[in-house]
Amino acid sequence: MYQVILGGIAVAIMVLVPILSVVIYDLLVGRWDEGLHRWRDRRSSAVAHRHAVRELRHQQGVPIEQLAADLRRLRAILGTDAHRSAAHQMGNRLAYDKLLMQVCEMLEVENDLDGDSIGFERDIERIRVEAELERAGLILSDRRFGQAA
Repeated sequence: MYQVILGGIAVAIMVLVPILSVVIYDLLVGRWDEGLHRWRDRRSSAVAHRHAVRELRHQQGVPIEQLAADLRRLRAILGTDAHRSAAHQMGNRLAYDKLLMQVCEMLEVENDLDGDSIGFERDIERIRVEAELERAGLILSDRRFGQAA
């Protein structure tokens, strides 16, 4: 029994020592650097992906997609409410401004919509904020108009 164990250890040493020496040599020479780098990148991106998925599962509040859809809907209503009463128009504009401020807060876009500006100045600020939100990646305008086919 003792000789069988010693024979197994001897065979293991005779097989493993050359393999381990080649592996260590390859590591020292840098033959596996690119492969190890790709493996680390894949591993770190997988960790980041799992973290993002975990955050999405536990997110709180209204999703930005829903807010963008509400902004597009209210923007369309603002464009067609000229025949409504002044109170109804003012309510729509206040709701639109409130929603714009909420989206600006989520995307960290500077705005002055909560200030005391009224009339033409407020309209200009609204247009500026819409342009900043579009620049940040939020689609507010209808893509059918103003674009080439």
